[in-house]
Parts: sequence; C-alpha cells; structure tokens
Amino acid sequence: MDWIVQLNPHLCSFGPIEENPPPRYDENQDKMLCHRKATIGQRVSWSLGTSIETIFPNNTIDRYRWFGKYFLDGIICPRLLQFQPALLCSSNAMVKSWASLMERTQVFLNALAAKQIENRARLIEIWSTEPKCRKMK
Repeated sequence: MDWIVQLNPHLCSFGPIEENPPPRYDENQDKMLCHRKATIGQRVSWSLGTSIETIFPNNTIDRYRWFGKYFLDGIICPRLLQFQPALLCSSNAMVKSWASLMERTQVFLNALAAKQIENRARLIEIWSTEPKCRKMK
C-alpha cells in the first residue's frame, strides 16, 4: 500500500508516529523515517492497513530528537562513534519523555531545532558556514 501514499500523498491522512518499529535514519535518502497508520479519501477514509513508513513530519520536534539520538549513536557521522563511550548518558535520553528535564539534552535539542538540522546535508552546511564550527575542523 506504500505506492498509494507515494502516488497520492495529498489524498492521505496520517496518524501519530508509532513507537514500534522506532523511527530510523535512512542514509541513502538522508532523511528521518517513521511508521504511521494512513487512510485515503476525503469524504470516506479507507484504512491502508498496517503502518506505512514515511518521511518524518515537519511539524514536530520529535524529528530533531530522533536525529539527535542517531547523531550521538554515530549513525549520522560514523567518525563520532569512537566518542560514544564518553557520553554522560545514553543517546536514548534524547527521545524519552523526561528528556526536557535534563539540561544537556535540552540544549542539544534546541540547537538542532534552531538551526533546523534534521539531516546530514544540513549538518554539514552548518558546520561549513558557522564560525564556531569552522574552528573545530
């Protein structure tokens, strides 16, 4: 049923992001993907069955939470994987409901959201244009 969503996204309505399977980063598309239930139709909504993998919706802070988690996991930038043991807490903290209570996760999340960093291309763009980032290279 994915093909229906790809051909007619304007006719589809999507439910909330599902926890299982968890959202993932697709390296080939350089996008965050998630699973959501979908329906098609304007007057009558027909269910498209099981959840469908789609691009993460734009209107949610969760896309930055999950990107941050995968960044800290070394999935976005594999060279950073060597530093994962030095993290003060697990990268899973980025996607927990209580993450906003931890200042370090909130500061990181706010920085990602402020610069709209949701994929590797945007991250590299910021790293190449921000004066503070150029010093770190």
